[in-house]
Amino acid sequence: MIGAEVDLRAAIFIDGGYLQTQLKIHNVDADYAELADFFLSPLRASFPLDLLRCYYYYCAPYMSPEPTEDELKRMETHKKFVQAIQSLGRWAIRLGKLQKRWEGQREVYEQKRVDVLLSVDLVRHAAAGHIQHAILVAGDSDFVPAVEAAKEHGVTLTLWCGHYNTVNNDLIALADEVYTFDWNEFPRTATEGGAQTDPQRYKRRRRRGGRGRRPTGGDSSESSSQDGGARAGGRSQGSPGVPGRVAAQAAQKDGPKTGWRDRLRRMAGLK
Repeated sequence: MIGAEVDLRAAIFIDGGYLQTQLKIHNVDADYAELADFFLSPLRASFPLDLLRCYYYYCAPYMSPEPTEDELKRMETHKKFVQAIQSLGRWAIRLGKLQKRWEGQREVYEQKRVDVLLSVDLVRHAAAGHIQHAILVAGDSDFVPAVEAAKEHGVTLTLWCGHYNTVNNDLIALADEVYTFDWNEFPRTATEGGAQTDPQRYKRRRRRGGRGRRPTGGDSSESSSQDGGARAGGRSQGSPGVPGRVAAQAAQKDGPKTGWRDRLRRMAGLK
């Protein structure tokens, strides 16, 4: 029925290795219970949006055939983390595998299957019409084909990332909107001694902000870690920058369109 109100749903897809590296660089202990609302808050400031599910993609730490004491401790920490994620409402965790290889005399740990798992879930939900909007927390160019496919199925996409030198340029160009982490407002645990993030304060700040200049981004890089954070998404320890929105006009191939927020609002019967 034309003009009928429909339920708009979003799913969040988090590259855990990328996020963990950003948290480690900025010494932030994330409050995962508040994370989904934090990523959704800019959208919900404009129209009602339900969360289908928040997917977290990660790897267990590497284990030798005869695990060392340190490896056993890391695995125990990992199991507790997985249990904590699984206990959150509308969260799911997808686990890849961490592989060890040698580059000369240096051990390198690399995530396997994580990109594929995320890409499959993103395209599957878009093609089935389960979601109208996707939120991607990542920086790697491997996700470009999945983002292109999801958009072809009518899904709009928001990209969340660290400093722009930790994210691939093509990923920035494809996203309908881009946000960078503001570590002063990022949800963090009370054990860090800082005040919890106020989502309403974040919404008001975002609504006052204007549309920013498209940044000059760099391709994301990779580093290795036995803790499962093999995908680094950059090594820069500079300022994360001011949160800004990026209009990915270069990615629009079929002529001028109304804004993606307006399209979603019309779908919801708000216009």
